[in-house]
Amino acid sequence: LPENTKDIEELRSISKAPLYGLEMFKALSKAKIGFNCHGEGAGGYAANVRLFEVPGVGSCLVTDWKKNLHQLFEIDAEVVAYKTAEECVEKVRWLLNHPKECAEISQKGQARTLRDHTYALRAEKLNSIILENLK
Repeated sequence: LPENTKDIEELRSISKAPLYGLEMFKALSKAKIGFNCHGEGAGGYAANVRLFEVPGVGSCLVTDWKKNLHQLFEIDAEVVAYKTAEECVEKVRWLLNHPKECAEISQKGQARTLRDHTYALRAEKLNSIILENLK
């Protein structure tokens, strides 16, 4: 186990059971702010489904900055991005202290997600990439 075993055990003691499917979406939609942090496998790219789940249900997404994030969302207008843990905390505090701006970012992020990032649109794009590469 990592050196911070005490911290991990404390987190486990206050963590709730994981949620999936509709229950997860209901819980996400109740949050003013949703957090995202990519795993190491993503490298420098924004590439996980949480990017779309949180804004898709109308919550404000705070995510780690990635070099292609600006191609998916307008940073700090549709989603909020951070580069360090300190910056993340600073931005979350700002959002909590500015509920109107937080709500505006949430609304813009949801509109962008529903316009450009639905499963149907993503499947269509994937299909076109596969067909193009089969030629």
